Amino acid sequence: MFKSLLATAAIALAMPVSAATFVTAAGAPDPGIGAGETLVVTFDAPAAAGYSWTGNISTATGSDSASAAPAGDLTAYGYVSSVSNPNWAELSTPDLKSISFYWGSIDDYNQLEVLGAGGSVLLTLTGATPGVGVPPIDGDQLVNRTNRRVFITADAGETITGLRFTSTGVAFEFDDIAAAAAVPEPATWAMLIMGFGLVGFAARRRRSGIVALS
Repeated sequence: MFKSLLATAAIALAMPVSAATFVTAAGAPDPGIGAGETLVVTFDAPAAAGYSWTGNISTATGSDSASAAPAGDLTAYGYVSSVSNPNWAELSTPDLKSISFYWGSIDDYNQLEVLGAGGSVLLTLTGATPGVGVPPIDGDQLVNRTNRRVFITADAGETITGLRFTSTGVAFEFDDIAAAAAVPEPATWAMLIMGFGLVGFAARRRRSGIVALS
């Protein structure tokens, strides 16, 4: 019995701990970006500097045979689909404190991975994850229970470096990605200040040496 408890504890300690948290807000239409965030990807213009896509990102306006526009969205939006190869797209970002996006017609076969340093996965969400949408999760294109803005925040000591969107069904639709840059940790600020101080000290010594020689 004791050995069994030890084994269970060891497994629990080995399991990864979530390094990001999320909340959602009702859409249909999009309720808007979070405080301190800036729109970085709209699909109506080039992405902001430092943001780039790999994989298979598709765009559309309105609805087509492969996807349905997020409720209330009359502009271009992005999507991934199981009919495409690959069926995923990854958005690489600068180091971020938070990121949000409008998730349209949420289905249980949609999957989002929030990426951290070195490509680690900080958080995995699907359309069926409690709190993402409001059941039934059936891809309804018009109601706020399955059209929502998702707000994701990195835990202390972590940064968000990207999002990976995957669909094993018809489509995973999203739009209006917004983000807030990570703020350097106090230790990082201290190192930066020390570095600037050393550079200034070296420059002063160099000037003093030039004056002495002249």
